[in-house]
This record gives sequence, structure tokens and C-alpha cells, in this order.
Amino acid sequence: MATMIDIFKLSISKLLLLTTCLFLLNVNVFSQDELIKQGESIFKANCASCHYVTNKRMTGPGLAGAVQRWEENASIEKLYEWIRNSQAVIRSGDVPYANKLYEEYNKSVMTAFALSDDDISAVLLYIENPPVEVGKDPGDDEMVETKALSWSDPSVIFMVVVSIILAAIGFLLSRLIGNLRRMSYQAKGLPVPERVPIVRRLTDKRFLAAASILLVIFLAVSAFDVTTNMGRQQNYQPTQPIAFSHKLHAGINGVDCQYCHSGARKGKSAVIPSANVCMNCHKAIEEGPEYGKTEIAKIYEAVDWDPETQTYGDNPKPIEWVRIHNLPDHVYFNHAQHVNVGGVECQTCHGPIEEMEKVYQHETLGMGWCIDCHRETEVQFAANDYYQIYEQLHKDLKEEGKKVTVEDIGGTECQKCHY
Repeated sequence: MATMIDIFKLSISKLLLLTTCLFLLNVNVFSQDELIKQGESIFKANCASCHYVTNKRMTGPGLAGAVQRWEENASIEKLYEWIRNSQAVIRSGDVPYANKLYEEYNKSVMTAFALSDDDISAVLLYIENPPVEVGKDPGDDEMVETKALSWSDPSVIFMVVVSIILAAIGFLLSRLIGNLRRMSYQAKGLPVPERVPIVRRLTDKRFLAAASILLVIFLAVSAFDVTTNMGRQQNYQPTQPIAFSHKLHAGINGVDCQYCHSGARKGKSAVIPSANVCMNCHKAIEEGPEYGKTEIAKIYEAVDWDPETQTYGDNPKPIEWVRIHNLPDHVYFNHAQHVNVGGVECQTCHGPIEEMEKVYQHETLGMGWCIDCHRETEVQFAANDYYQIYEQLHKDLKEEGKKVTVEDIGGTECQKCHY
């Protein structure tokens, strides 16, 4: 009997050890996911205006494989120094690879960043593990990124497998404990309790009470998830009346976003450009590289322009563009405040717009997303006259070097965004 019980104890120990290992592995996977998410946030706030995480070049080089290329030419410590202050590394002359990059990209000076080692590590981890492109709209050449998890996602598969294993372990432990209890009764010469059928166990009041509590929690979480996502339209990608390519205009041709969306630096709305803005270029450009004359002809029809006689008619028609980024009526957002005062890049909220053949909503635009940005984004406070009224914060900044975020200047107060 003692030997048999020892064997069962050993089995339980092994099962517990397996459970612990699976739990730790699960924690490690999610810790890395959190670091990648942190790195993505820092990258979008500081790096996305000049770099892609792919091989594509922009103001700076594409960052796919950048860590490996750097390690082949210099130490990883020098990479950290380069990210913090590229000009200091160039002046030192210690890293010929850095000077080569500087020359290759027309001596464009990379902004110095006051990032910690942990911040840089998170960014590099994100660069090595960029978002997986999982969706494609029929007829589009470009993949659309999405953060929504699917059943094919490795982390979801892992969680399902772990859950099944843990459920099996729980079932085995339950049976093991029952058998040990029965053997204990037999060893003591006591009547062995009758095995309770599974149906009676499921109808037991204690089980029903626990199951009811779990069901209520599940329904509450589901209801919260549904209501908080109500009205959200992340990845919304409608078909427009004219196939306008941001990839061609903002990406390949380098047209500044605010040339067309001039309201972004002037007022609340970024505005949809009028067809007259299109005609500034398309009086001369009558044919595109992908659609030929078809889509440009729609612009001519809207403004009643005759390309043969180079004259306007008297019957212009509005282009019925489909709005993509929508906020609830009770939410106030001012583009000029963010663009002029905050110096926020378009890509911070709209994603890699210069890569989109067909525009879609990149972020959730939910309140939590906005508040996270306000809590994390450091304001260029000292050199911005707009914030001169915050005398105490200026004093703290001078005396203690305190970091000032949007939250510190009222960016999380309800009335700032809600009427």
C-alpha cells in the first residue's frame, strides 16, 4: 500500500511540475508579447516618420534585418549609442558602418532620442517581430495589417493547447485523488464510499453554484467587450468613388500629407481636398501608372474639365468620398492642436498611410487608445511657447529634469475631449 501511494505521490509531483513549466512558458510568451507591444508604441511615436520595419527605404533605411547588419559591422552597444545620438557616433569615427549610412542617406541627421536600454531593447524586439500581415481585400495588391487575433494565430493555438492540457491534468488529478481516498478507506477497513456518477456531480448544488458564477462572469466580460467595441471600425476599408492611391502619391511621389489635407494644421478637421487641389497636378498629368486614364477621367468629370480644349464647363459635380475615420458626436478632436502644438506625425494615428494602396482605419480610435498615448507621449515642453502658462511644470523641469507628458497638462481630463 505504501509503495502504491508513493507512486501516486510521484505521479502528482510530475504532473505539478509539468503544470508549472507550462505556466512559466505561457508567462514568458506573453511577457515577450508585451515587450513587442511596448516596442511598437515607442517605434510609432519616435521612428515611424522616417523608417519602415520592412526593407523599404524612406528618409532612413528599412529596418528589416538592421540588428543583424549592425552586429556584422559593430557591437550591439554601439547600436544603442547610435539610436540615442547618431551624430556623436559619427563624430567619433569608431564605426565606419555608421559613417557609411550617414553618407548613403544624404547626410540626413537622425533625431537624438532619450530612450532607456529597456526602451531600445523593446523597439529592436518589435523590429525583429513586426506585425504579421493577415488580411487582404480582393483586388488590392497590398496586404492590410490587423491586430485582431484569429484561431490561426500561434499565441491563440498555444493557449488552446495549454488549456486542453491543464484540463486533462485537472481531470487526472481528480481521478487520482478519488482512487487514493478509496484505497485509504480499504486500508483502514472502512466502507468504501460509492462512486458518484458524473450526472449526479453535474447536478450537485455546489457545482451548479460555481458554474453559475463562472457563467455570469463570462457573460459580463462578453457584454463589456461588445459594448466597448460598439461603433469601432478598425480595419474599415470602404471602396471609394475614385481609386486614389496614397502609396503612389504620398509614398512614391512624396506628396506631403498637408498639401492635400491642409486643414490638419489650421483647424479641427483635416478636410477632404477639393477636386481643384487634384487639378493642380492633373491638368498636366492625364494618365496614371496603374489605371491609365480611367480614374483621372473621373476627376475631370467631377470638375467638368475638357482635357482636349483645356477648359472648364458649367456643370461640376461633387465627388462623394466615403469617410473612413469616424468619431462619436460627443468626442472633440482637434487636428491643429496635435499637428501644430504637439508635432504629432500623421502616421501616429493613421498608420503607414504612405504604404496604403487603399486606405483603411489603422487604429481603434477608442478612448483607451487615446488615453494611453496621452499618458506615454512626452511633450516638447521647454521649447514650446504654447505651454508657457504652466509655470510650476517649467520650474520642475528646470530643477528636477521632470518628464512632462500630455497627462501632466490635462490630457486625461474628461472635459478636454467630451462636451
